[in-house]
Amino acid sequence: MIAMFDSGLGGLSVWQAVSAALPQWPITYLADQAFCPYGQRSREEIAERSVKICRWLAEEGASILVVACNTATTAAIADVRRELAIPVVGIEPAIKPAAAMSRTGRIAVLATEYTLASERVKTLLDAHAGDVEVLRRPGAGWVEQVEAGDLSSDATRELVRAAVAPLLEQNIDHIALGCTHYPFLAPLIRELTGDGIRLYDPAEAIARRVESLLDEQGLQPPAPRRHRFITTDPDASGMSQRLPALIGQPYVVESLRLQ
Repeated sequence: MIAMFDSGLGGLSVWQAVSAALPQWPITYLADQAFCPYGQRSREEIAERSVKICRWLAEEGASILVVACNTATTAAIADVRRELAIPVVGIEPAIKPAAAMSRTGRIAVLATEYTLASERVKTLLDAHAGDVEVLRRPGAGWVEQVEAGDLSSDATRELVRAAVAPLLEQNIDHIALGCTHYPFLAPLIRELTGDGIRLYDPAEAIARRVESLLDEQGLQPPAPRRHRFITTDPDASGMSQRLPALIGQPYVVESLRLQ
């Protein structure tokens, strides 16, 4: 099976892309809601937690693992890859294509403060955005709104407006989304940007990478397919209630106590 995890529900945007690209494969998705949001934690905390989660998913039979969280990728993917023998796929803001396609020479990256300040983002900027000005902006409160299932209230609209509106005055033409929670707020972003600014969500690129790795290893999907959804929140009802709005259908959610 394919396994993936995120600090919470944001990685479901990656789940949608991988599930659509590989409809025969079962996916186990783990939301670490007991520790969400990761952006407020230290690198050491995130790395320790990520390794623990990934080790558990590997023991459950994962053939490939997706770290469907920009913050966890930034803080922990090297540790996870040292720990596991299976392929591990991380995620990062789509700065490369956004910079390459820019006509105005100005793009924006929306991400958590942790991701924006990370060495990983600095490396991406140095490698792919040398001739492009990149405006970095945190989506303050966005993760919490998605976790609460609040995708369209006036309060959520105001949080989106506060982050995006100032960027529209800077002649940007592309926005790279650097948090897997943020694609769920793309309709509100587009209300502000219209069609003149392109949003880059790396989820489809992740799906292509997963498919490529499965093909390289000659792996075949097990039968029957059975998706699993797991939360580290002792009360799984919150995640259960939010799945239909986020991925379009309900599923039973398991609760996992992971110390």
